[in-house]
Amino acid sequence: MDFGEVLTRAWQIIWKYKILWIFGILAGLGSGGGKPRPGENGRNGNNNFNYQYNFGQNVPWYQVERWFNENWWIFILLALAVMALIVVIVVLSTFGRIGLARGAWQADEGAAKLSFSRLFGESGPYFWRVFGLSLLIMIFWIALLALIFLPALAFTAITFGVALLCIGPLLLLLCCLLIPLGWAVTVITEQAIVAITCENLGLIDGLKRGWQVFRANLGPQAIMFLILGIGGGIVRFIIALPAFLIALPLIGAAIANTRTAWMAGGITSLVLLCIFIPIALVLNGVVTAYTGTAWTLTFRRLTGRAVTAPAVEVVPAQ
Repeated sequence: MDFGEVLTRAWQIIWKYKILWIFGILAGLGSGGGKPRPGENGRNGNNNFNYQYNFGQNVPWYQVERWFNENWWIFILLALAVMALIVVIVVLSTFGRIGLARGAWQADEGAAKLSFSRLFGESGPYFWRVFGLSLLIMIFWIALLALIFLPALAFTAITFGVALLCIGPLLLLLCCLLIPLGWAVTVITEQAIVAITCENLGLIDGLKRGWQVFRANLGPQAIMFLILGIGGGIVRFIIALPAFLIALPLIGAAIANTRTAWMAGGITSLVLLCIFIPIALVLNGVVTAYTGTAWTLTFRRLTGRAVTAPAVEVVPAQ
């Protein structure tokens, strides 16, 4: 397989058919981050954080517990909101992965134009298959990790930690073996998604097809995974770097430790965060669109499909 042709063609496709960026954004949903901690300086003064502002040190625990008891319904609403958000993200991400694969496939076949409405509409018949594939992979990992770590934890508890000295090296070896296994599962999943959405296969048949393509092309798949995995990881790290700058106003506020500094720092960080999130989503979506397109082209090249003439009309699968 010509890796240069695949990587170049993938860039040409996402640059020409920028509608794939939207599906890349949808497929790349789910990023998260942490919160910076305020300083612990407890100086007194009119402008410094005193008793009523230094929550971490001065508010008695019984007041916190009382607030929890009186406002328990807030946490139920938050839990429901989080669950609803997760459902929305999973649905949109699934549609994004399907639309991206089908769009890249059609673009490589020479489609004159790709539209969001058409690709999104074509994704419907494949939704439950791709969602089921993701669910199956998640169950696999949960079962595998439980099979490895639960007996080890039980054995360690029974022997009061002595067994950990014996099984520790074994657990370390198993964790190392999980790395190539994770690589294999990732590649098989990517190829199975393409098989399901572009060859109109069922869940199990698509998984078998992904395994066949992977098994027959271990070398090219490994090289492509290293290129897309390492390259994509570096680009995403660069995209995430400005997130560290968002914490600088809060760090300055922690050093000053005044009410005005905390207010100014908090507002500044919030504004920067609101600016950073949409930019990061778009850039991450472009990266996701590129990697997803490259995996689709990899499947096509490894299964003997070359670039065809432009302006080919693709009929949606039923």
